Amino acid sequence: MKIIEKNIGRHENGNLYFVSRRKGKLHRQSLGTKDLKEAKRKIREIGTLGLIAAREPGPPAVVLPVPLPGVDAEVTLAVPAAPVITLAEALTEHDRGLILLAKGTKEMAVRGRKAIERFAKGWEDFSPVAIWNDYRETGLERQGALLGSAANHLLWYLGKFIPWAAKRGLVGADVMESLAEIPRLTVNSRTIRVPSVEVVEEFLAMVESEDPDGGAYLRFLTTSGVRLSGGIGLRWKDIDFAAAQMALVQKGGKRKIIPMTAEAVEVLKSREGKVKPFDLDQNAVERLERVMKRFAKGFEIDLTFFHAFRHYFASRCLLSGFTVQEVAKLLGHSDNGVLVLKTYGHICSDHMKERLAGLRLTGR
Repeated sequence: MKIIEKNIGRHENGNLYFVSRRKGKLHRQSLGTKDLKEAKRKIREIGTLGLIAAREPGPPAVVLPVPLPGVDAEVTLAVPAAPVITLAEALTEHDRGLILLAKGTKEMAVRGRKAIERFAKGWEDFSPVAIWNDYRETGLERQGALLGSAANHLLWYLGKFIPWAAKRGLVGADVMESLAEIPRLTVNSRTIRVPSVEVVEEFLAMVESEDPDGGAYLRFLTTSGVRLSGGIGLRWKDIDFAAAQMALVQKGGKRKIIPMTAEAVEVLKSREGKVKPFDLDQNAVERLERVMKRFAKGFEIDLTFFHAFRHYFASRCLLSGFTVQEVAKLLGHSDNGVLVLKTYGHICSDHMKERLAGLRLTGR
């Protein structure tokens, strides 16, 4: 998101948002328009304080003795409490604290929120364990195998939302305790097939012939291993050509220095003179994805989604002799290679077998 006016930011899809900082955190709220004049009019109409104000649950009803005219005894009346915030409103308010984080975090938050709204119409239906079980049973069965990573994403979101709601008195201690009943699933590594360098080069050349800008971006993903959002968000000031490295925002919002391959540097240098290395909007990304899937199907390779190029990059690095720790650094991981080994362990094993077959330790 780019800040274009005081308290106004424009998303890459053109929508305008009211942006504010509260308690050290950035928050944004959609203004429901792409027109700047209309956005300013809404801000004037509602007022900055009105946009910033968060709806908190009101106090409980207070019982007061009220003397009525012509009646000797006092009549007890209940003063109604302020309207309690609904579940949907609570989710909206909570997500304002997550929405400006990294793209991966936002996607996980969106999926978690949709799951809650699907299986709980209001606070009376809000049971974390029931929501998680329903989500697992109805949405995660794919060819008989449980897709555990999505269930873990929902658990992550519940772990963020429930303490937030408990702090505001929206849920009780029993709901907080129920979080411990939800297991974190073990996700089995996917077997990743690695296409040959020659096939990938032919594939990229065909994509570039139909979509030059999109093809150049795809070539950068292939030779750098960055995520989709990382490449689109890259700016010239983030790139150090002399040191062959770039500063990228990773999941969670941390910026890390990532080394670049010579091929990735070459792709970036071919883009010099443009405002941004890769300035693709949502329409351009969707168009590129359609072209990519069409050609990948013809080649019978797994490069049918953007993250597959990150897998290809990591696999090729491992097959070329890079250590697990080195590949983790190239991918921007902070776990010293744990996730790389978990995801690409079968590649490491196959490569080791090949090297063992050619290893000679004696003179025979």
